[in-house]
Amino acid sequence: MSSSVETLIGDALACVATECPLAYRAMETALGDRRIGVSIGTESFEIALAAPSPPALTVRIETTARVIHDVLTGERDPLEAVLADELVVYGDAGDLVAVAEAGLFFAKGSARCISMDPLLVRLSNLAEEEGER
Repeated sequence: MSSSVETLIGDALACVATECPLAYRAMETALGDRRIGVSIGTESFEIALAAPSPPALTVRIETTARVIHDVLTGERDPLEAVLADELVVYGDAGDLVAVAEAGLFFAKGSARCISMDPLLVRLSNLAEEEGER
C-alpha cells in the first residue's frame, strides 16, 4: 500500500480531535484506558486514546480497508459485516460496548469535519489497492 492504514487512522483521529473536539472527548470518555489492537489487511497496530493504557489489549479488531470504507460511507451495515465475518471483534462485552460507542462518536464527529473528505479518498484508494493484491 502506498499509504499506511495506521497513518490514515491517526490522521482521521487528529481531524476529529481538531475539528470536532466534543466528539473526540466523548470518544476518550467511552474508551477510557482501553487499548485496541487493530489488524487491517496486512497491517497491525494499536490505538489508545488515554494514557497510560493497560498492559494488555482489551479489544482486538480484524477487517479490511474495503469493509471500513463501506461502513463509514454507509454502503454497508456494521452488523452485516460482523455476521459475514468480515469485521471480527474480540473482547469482553463491556469493552465491546465501549468501543462501539466510541465508534459512533467518531462517525458523528467525522461527519462534521470539513477535512475528512481527503481522508475518505485516501481510504478509498487503500481499499482499491487492497483489492489489487
